[in-house]
Amino acid sequence: MIERYRRWHEHERDANHKMIAMLESVPQEKRGDPRFARAVDYAAHIAGCRVNWLDRIEGREPTVDWFSENTPLESLGPLFEKSEARWQAYLDPLSDDDLSRDFEYIARDGSRYRWYVEGQIVQLVGHAFYHRGMIAMIVDDLGGVKVDTDYLFWAFDQDERYGRID
Repeated sequence: MIERYRRWHEHERDANHKMIAMLESVPQEKRGDPRFARAVDYAAHIAGCRVNWLDRIEGREPTVDWFSENTPLESLGPLFEKSEARWQAYLDPLSDDDLSRDFEYIARDGSRYRWYVEGQIVQLVGHAFYHRGMIAMIVDDLGGVKVDTDYLFWAFDQDERYGRID
């Protein structure tokens, strides 16, 4: 099972790079639009959640903002590099048994929760799909180049057995 999540992480890295490229494709004259700022903030939120949830899984307090505002576009690359490197280092030695490990954390409202590693990995993958879709719609509305970050199309490029056959 852990191999599946490592593969999903590879896809997510690719999708994040495509998402940043989408944002960079928005014409300069449209970057003052509040929707553009919101899209960049959504991207920062994806990376921030990844970092903060790994902090929680590892028993630490969250270390970055959950909801950044007015995030500079140029800060996204380094933010995602940090997040992706930490997750790669976390996933590399993880075993299938580790996926069922529980962890506890304190939510932003002070409530205590218990959750498990695999559940949080699945949550983060779905969460990223959700926000990347929002970003793609905003990029398209602002005249940028929308890129499909779906797993299916990435997977076609990974294995020659799959994809278009005619």
